[in-house]
Amino acid sequence: KISREGRRQLKPEPVDIRDIAENSAAAIHHQIADNGGEIKTDIRIGKIVTDKLSIEQVLGNMLDNAVKYQQPDRPLHVDISARHTAGNRIVIEVADNGRGIADTDHERVFELFRRSGTQNHPGEGIGLAHVRTMVRSLGGDVTLTSKLGQGTTFIITLPRDLRIYLGNNGK
Repeated sequence: KISREGRRQLKPEPVDIRDIAENSAAAIHHQIADNGGEIKTDIRIGKIVTDKLSIEQVLGNMLDNAVKYQQPDRPLHVDISARHTAGNRIVIEVADNGRGIADTDHERVFELFRRSGTQNHPGEGIGLAHVRTMVRSLGGDVTLTSKLGQGTTFIITLPRDLRIYLGNNGK
């Protein structure tokens, strides 16, 4: 999957991050609402030029992980926000109050076939490696902050216009 993604032709187009965030949230709303949780969005940017499929996959993966790794003894709360930042870039943050990730695993979770914490759900350790591959192909990066037992925030930075990152290949 990661290999195919690396070869897929990116399609820069105007993309509304608010629409993608709201659609991604709606896709898992029932899984969160069933336990009294909620998803909030705070998107403070307009359209950006990027690859829509990649952004959909990145946000979908982040939200699936939030559900998969929620703290079992409390309702899941997820906040998706987006804002402009320096260098003609944007920042998208996906924050949850889930199980969190130990300090020693903050970088490790982005490695292929690596997982963190108690494994009570099936998975191969591919999701976050795939997310990082996609985000980097879009000219950005993804990092995280987390406190074990309190939650995790994934921070995605992207250029506002993928065509500039791709240069002549993107025109």
